[in-house]
Amino acid sequence: MRLPSAFLTKREQQLGEDFPLFLQSYEQPRASGLRANRLKITPEALHTLVPFLREPVPWCKDGFYFNEGDTRPAKHPYYYAGLYYIQEPSAMLPADLLQAERRQHVLDLCAAPGGKSVQLAAQLGREGLLVVNDPHPQRAKVLLKNMERYGVVNAVVLNETPERLLQAFSGYFDKILVDAPCSGEGMFRKEPEMAKEWSEESVAKYASWQAEILSTVPKLLRADGEVVYSTCTFSEEENERQVEGFLSANPDFELLDMRRLWPHEVRGEGHFAAKMKRISGTHSFASEKRRRQPARHSLSLSNSAHEAIAQFSEQVWQDAKRWQEWLPSGGYIVERAGHILWEWEDLPVLRGLKVLRSGWLLGMVEKGRFRPSPAFALGLPLEAVQAAKQRFELSTKTEEERYLAIRYLRGETIQQEGKVWPKGWHLVSLEGYPLGWAKGAGHWLKNEFPPGWRWEDRDER
Repeated sequence: MRLPSAFLTKREQQLGEDFPLFLQSYEQPRASGLRANRLKITPEALHTLVPFLREPVPWCKDGFYFNEGDTRPAKHPYYYAGLYYIQEPSAMLPADLLQAERRQHVLDLCAAPGGKSVQLAAQLGREGLLVVNDPHPQRAKVLLKNMERYGVVNAVVLNETPERLLQAFSGYFDKILVDAPCSGEGMFRKEPEMAKEWSEESVAKYASWQAEILSTVPKLLRADGEVVYSTCTFSEEENERQVEGFLSANPDFELLDMRRLWPHEVRGEGHFAAKMKRISGTHSFASEKRRRQPARHSLSLSNSAHEAIAQFSEQVWQDAKRWQEWLPSGGYIVERAGHILWEWEDLPVLRGLKVLRSGWLLGMVEKGRFRPSPAFALGLPLEAVQAAKQRFELSTKTEEERYLAIRYLRGETIQQEGKVWPKGWHLVSLEGYPLGWAKGAGHWLKNEFPPGWRWEDRDER
């Protein structure tokens, strides 16, 4: 790989006698990692289930290395069930450093594609609110897809600039992650084209942008709140200098921790992360709050919507009210233009913001019938799967069973000799983990796995 001479000069000045080791790291194969999705499975259970996992990632209790030459984890049904997220090992550091806690309000400010957001969601569990944002429309759509695919139910997905979030979220958040746009020096080995585009001017451009983004953090964070600032680059202008500038401009914050991961010191591409805390002041949530006081989840539904979802629940669980058991605590059911959502109880008014999703989309009511969303299936807890009476269970234990699972993931209609499928909705699961929906039609099972999520044969070896 040909690295820019100015880049090499700066790193040599920065690293001194360690520079030759840094340079040699570019001749080594890059490390590959994935992280257990605790919303679905524990790391211990995943390690038992998946044979290709290697040793744990030292700075992330949920992360594992794997040998990229031996396997393709993105071409396994477990990946589609959201059991793990494939992530560069160094990138697991920032969210692990932030450590969100149950029932907190957490913001991932520059979130796409969503790896760190899923990690934060697993820390929250189903308690609290995760707001994930990306200012680029297409990246925000990818972010939404990953929130749904990995079973994150308590998330709001936005496509906004950091400044515009202030109108709804001033002083709202307990913790904020700023994984800032950067010159991407830590990605050169993975994406050599980025090295060709690097320049000192681009470093300066990103540094200015990072400072602008960071300037909004104090206004979004409550008293005693914490922020982690991170990048996947090596330059001091984008890392230590940004932290110093932030602390200088905000004397009510203190530095708690600051870490660098260098590719010649760890098995990873390199990352920077700094954790800071507000130690004084009384900044608190000042936005108008939504005021709803329903005594039960179902009271917010129209009669037609209530009847439609009750009929659906009767089909899947043989109980018209059973669907309500799988909703998280601390929220309400709302209906908007036929869309049925669960939303966090003290979510502020989002009017005027570009909202891709304001909560867990359960489904849509169309012509008096409820159509469950893929997100509803993927967000269900395991006990909901076990309780389902109308369920199609898939497996990977034999080649024949694995092929049937892949057929479902391709979107194919399922037919099995001698099998008659009762009419109505069926929950599809993979070895007990929710995967999607299908509709019974006698000798056929109509596939409802969404087109944008499907297994693509051209990627299969």
